[in-house]
Amino acid sequence: MEEVLGATDQGISQSRILGQLGICRSTYYSWINPSETEIRKMPPNRLLPAEKEAVVDLKRKEPYLSHRKISGLLRGDNFFVSPSSCYRILKSLGWIEPQELRGSPWKIARYEPFRPNQIWGEDWTQLVIEGLRHYLLTIIDYFSRFIIAWGIVKTVTKKEVQNLLVLAYISEGIEKNDLKPKIRLDHGSPNMAHGTRALIEDLEMVFSPGGVNRPTDNARQERFYRSAKQEEIYCYPSYPSLEIARKSIGKHIEFYNERRPHQALWNFAPGYVHMIGNKTELLKEYKRKVQIVKEQRLTLNRAMDEKVKS
Repeated sequence: MEEVLGATDQGISQSRILGQLGICRSTYYSWINPSETEIRKMPPNRLLPAEKEAVVDLKRKEPYLSHRKISGLLRGDNFFVSPSSCYRILKSLGWIEPQELRGSPWKIARYEPFRPNQIWGEDWTQLVIEGLRHYLLTIIDYFSRFIIAWGIVKTVTKKEVQNLLVLAYISEGIEKNDLKPKIRLDHGSPNMAHGTRALIEDLEMVFSPGGVNRPTDNARQERFYRSAKQEEIYCYPSYPSLEIARKSIGKHIEFYNERRPHQALWNFAPGYVHMIGNKTELLKEYKRKVQIVKEQRLTLNRAMDEKVKS
């Protein structure tokens, strides 16, 4: 404070010296006019103690969960704590780990469906079972990020890809007069095979290959694999048996579809989004629930403040 006063006496503007020192005006004015008797007012919509405890308890039970996942999972228990609030709570406890993620290749989405079964993505990734390489094949719905069909095979040929396509088609109950999905896939030989393309044509689906060496053209499928590898596949250097692998991966996919919160879906699970099939209605539901929780929080906090004053 003495440096600022000395500089202003020499004709240097207060704004300039505060900027050079990196001090905010509000901070400087609080130094000049301290108010020891004034009690800082607590925001009326602050988190309730039970909400803070729920965040801490869930992090203790499942330490691998990020603040965003915690925010989404707590909503299933009617705790609507924003991701930023979860972050602040965990950061105050030193429970935030830095993450370096690759940036998006573009800001404008090239494929943005407005209903389920409009665009599907198909791909496969590697895993190890009994020391031998196997593959996890999946088909994901672009609208809901729901895993429609999946399988584990020793090798990927046109036969495995065709079987997966038929399984997805049947599991979604697509009728003859329904609009057929566009299938997004890469240029792997099983996808480009004549038999695969003939099957897609027979099912009246739209064949939509991505660009060569462009995994981002099937980004939502690739994003699922990142989660599956980090949360499931990389936990097993080698699955003990095919049966155990199917059971463990099946359990993970069920969790991903039905319980795992998805940030791009307002922390709803893909299965629920796939069932509702309308993001406008989902957004309305999200806003309605948040408003209810805000009103409850305001009421309870006001009651607690009145109790403290009395």
